[in-house]
Amino acid sequence: MYKMPGAGVGVAGGGVGTLAATGADIGWWLAVGVLLVLLGTVALIAVHRRNRRLSQARE
Repeated sequence: MYKMPGAGVGVAGGGVGTLAATGADIGWWLAVGVLLVLLGTVALIAVHRRNRRLSQARE
């Protein structure tokens, strides 16, 4: 049976790589992904509004 490097007894369940490789706690990974997408969207909207406001102030 293949055993991933770092997935030994010493770090059983302790590493991020181990969790990602085994698919354990997939709900946590999904929540983090959704949060990152939301934060990115909010940042893009904020930058767009700021640039539009600055360009109107120059006129």
